[in-house]
Amino acid sequence: MLRFGRVLATTIAIAAGLFVLADIFATQFTTDWAVPGLRELIGRLGELFVGWTVIIAAFALLLGFGNVVSVHWHRIRSRQAGAVYSGVLLVSLIATLVIGLLSGGPNSASSRFIFDYILEPLEATLFALLAVFIATAAFRAFRVRNLETFFFVLFAVIVLLGQIPLGIYLWSEFPVIKDWILNVPTLAGTRGILLGVALGTIATGLRLLIGADRPYTD
Repeated sequence: MLRFGRVLATTIAIAAGLFVLADIFATQFTTDWAVPGLRELIGRLGELFVGWTVIIAAFALLLGFGNVVSVHWHRIRSRQAGAVYSGVLLVSLIATLVIGLLSGGPNSASSRFIFDYILEPLEATLFALLAVFIATAAFRAFRVRNLETFFFVLFAVIVLLGQIPLGIYLWSEFPVIKDWILNVPTLAGTRGILLGVALGTIATGLRLLIGADRPYTD
């Protein structure tokens, strides 16, 4: 038995998606269609739906903010494991919000101080740790077990030697081979992955437009 709420939500979602999709294609036409004003109407409806999406995203951000505060405050009150980190998170969150509101927004001197002297050093530390993890993972991946891993190690060593100044002194052709590896096989593989992602995105969008997938009714 069909529920009216699910049918209504599916109908609205399909209609909004079709209007936004039609607006994207309508902007490519410089002349009006057979029906006068149809292109302008579709364009205005598409802009209206996109504007509603921005408003909904803003409310979703507020709901996410409230959920973070609620979850970590409950963890602090119940004295669960990691309650100290939850306290640090809440204090940082509220302090940043208050400073941003009182100082005039994210472009103020106080907000820039938080980003330049607190957030950026933390990000640099995180990326440094990530580099160590990548190095250890690369060391494990460089173990030759079969023909595929042999070629992987060979290409990786050539790219590394072509990237550092030492490789030029060892053999002047290392940078040339490195550029060929990056511009031909690597770029071809990257384009294949991007094409697969694009086709998957199109398929997901079509399933949403025809109502085969209805995440908004769950």
